[in-house]
Amino acid sequence: MKIKVLGCSGGIGGSSGSTCIQIGNHILLDAGSGLGALSLNHMRNIKHVVLSHAHIDHICSLPTFLANLFDYTTEPVTVHALPETIKVLQECVFNWKIWPDFTQLPSPEQPIMAFKPLQPRQPFELEGYTFMPFAVDHTVPTVGYSVKSHNHHFVFAADTRLSEKLIHQLNQLDPIDTLMIECAFPDRLAKVAVQSGHLTPITMAETIAAIKAPPKKIWVTHLKPSYEEELRHVFATTPAYQQWLVLK
Repeated sequence: MKIKVLGCSGGIGGSSGSTCIQIGNHILLDAGSGLGALSLNHMRNIKHVVLSHAHIDHICSLPTFLANLFDYTTEPVTVHALPETIKVLQECVFNWKIWPDFTQLPSPEQPIMAFKPLQPRQPFELEGYTFMPFAVDHTVPTVGYSVKSHNHHFVFAADTRLSEKLIHQLNQLDPIDTLMIECAFPDRLAKVAVQSGHLTPITMAETIAAIKAPPKKIWVTHLKPSYEEELRHVFATTPAYQQWLVLK
């Protein structure tokens, strides 16, 4: 499986752009500011954008990315997302006020972008990869993704707080090779993390410990830039966390 993490920060000012992961040559998982790490030539190869939810750090580069494609695509880029996420994009972004409606440009017959709604637990195939969205517990409708190809199982847990819903969903999946899981705030801000639908080192560890078949590899992501140094220090100095890779 070909996975390239273009951005994995929980905001701006960190050691990378915000969440955007390239799967294979033609798929993006989320479209945060990390998308800007792609060259124009590589952007023109993208055929699908799979979104976890509508928060700005996960969709901020989608409009300007699409604006690069007018002369370079004969088929629309398909944006796969929950109906609730699509509604937000239509009403709040691609509304001719914030940005043009790219489902209508250059023409309704040959647009730059097309939306395709998805539902949790309903798998779909893209470019030889099997995606299966699953519901997580965030402040807006959000899904994580199970992605399978070439005998590898990659799971992106998306933005989420610790909950029985999350644990149940993770335990419904097949054994995980690589789990990409968030840790946005330090434990001293546990109340803020719960209110905003995020994990801390303790709740992240509790989530991982509750998975019946432990993942072979764990990538920690979505560190908020204001707390990145503090969180990295916790992961580097706490023996229980040192086996986990904090993405840059």
